Amino acid sequence: MGLGLTQGALGASTFLSAEFREVVSEAATVVRGRVTDVRAVRTAAGEVESVVTIGVDAVLKGSADAFVSMRIPGGVIGRYRTVMTAAPVMRVGQQAVFFLKRATANAFWPVGLSQGIYRVTLSTTGAPTVASPVLAGTTTNTTGVVVRGDPRRKALPLGEFESLVRFVVAGGAR
Repeated sequence: MGLGLTQGALGASTFLSAEFREVVSEAATVVRGRVTDVRAVRTAAGEVESVVTIGVDAVLKGSADAFVSMRIPGGVIGRYRTVMTAAPVMRVGQQAVFFLKRATANAFWPVGLSQGIYRVTLSTTGAPTVASPVLAGTTTNTTGVVVRGDPRRKALPLGEFESLVRFVVAGGAR
């Protein structure tokens, strides 16, 4: 009796957390906004990507119109779902701070895929917060691995997070 397994290629991936200053530096544009649309498309190469439209509430670096679009790998076309490890999954209504870089065909992509998207959540008091970024020696060890649940990485109020982004953009925190 068979197990119903099929042969196929197996792969493994290792992802390194980018330090926050690197994420800010690589971003051509940083915006805070809300996802207004997500549509999966097939590229000329046959790959599936999702085009995510963001209604911009604030521009923290670079320039942006009232709406910007970014691309992320994967998506759902018909009854088929394509996924890529470390690629974010976005849904209409989600609010976040997006660190975007230009890629092929002048399209925006999030820096480091999920690392370039800081989701805005509400604290127990209802205030908007953002997960603390990886800052070597501040919110994590100066060297070594980034530890999930490190007590130095606490959610920041949204205003403080935006101030930190602007500070790093201006050349602070070197």
